[in-house]
Amino acid sequence: MMNSKIGIIITAAGSSTRIGGGIKKEYLPYDNGTVLSSSAKVFLKACLKKYEISDFIITCPIGGKDECKNALYSDSELQSILKNTGRKFPDIVEGSVSRQKSVYNGLLAVKNNPEIILIHDGARPFVSERIILDTIDGARKYGAAVPGVTPVDTQKEIDDEGFVLRHLQRSKLTAVQTPQGFRFSELLKAHTSASEEPEEYTDDTEIWGKYYGKVKIVAGDPANIKITYPEDLKKLHF
Repeated sequence: MMNSKIGIIITAAGSSTRIGGGIKKEYLPYDNGTVLSSSAKVFLKACLKKYEISDFIITCPIGGKDECKNALYSDSELQSILKNTGRKFPDIVEGSVSRQKSVYNGLLAVKNNPEIILIHDGARPFVSERIILDTIDGARKYGAAVPGVTPVDTQKEIDDEGFVLRHLQRSKLTAVQTPQGFRFSELLKAHTSASEEPEEYTDDTEIWGKYYGKVKIVAGDPANIKITYPEDLKKLHF
């Protein structure tokens, strides 16, 4: 085992308004459990092969801890993996009104000072072990890393009236995914500073970029989608 502690934060505090259907997308059934439990299993399987997991945190909607627990522990395979670790986790932490604030709540709940923290969307159950381990390697080497894929379609920047403003080079663009990996102590400091600002940041790489600089891109996978719209449910074999 490498001499490195890894922390994991899986975000599941959103309202899932775009998916419709009345059930939170992370709690939809999938792979003998739920979308959320499937995401959690991949991280446990990947990280336990090479690292010590120091902290494992899942953010949930305010007042939604019991529902989140049910979505996790309905999965017998996940229960077995957790039992074999001999650890009492994951810790379920209430999120907030935005993704940024929910992640910050998760960071504040970290107790064991990992070297690297991974932040992942709970609605991305198709993430691979390879992506997770590559992200850890990138974060350990460069401080921050995120998986990305080159867009298939040619990209254009447009103005406020909908006209093409700039023709972008597709080879120099990437669509980022999760997990996003960072040195924990620096990300916590960056989030603390960002929490005192009026701006709202869309993801953690943006916060890191403002306070610490470059983020390394590692190879993502087009299959690593985030369940967002009703048509995405086809991926769950509904």
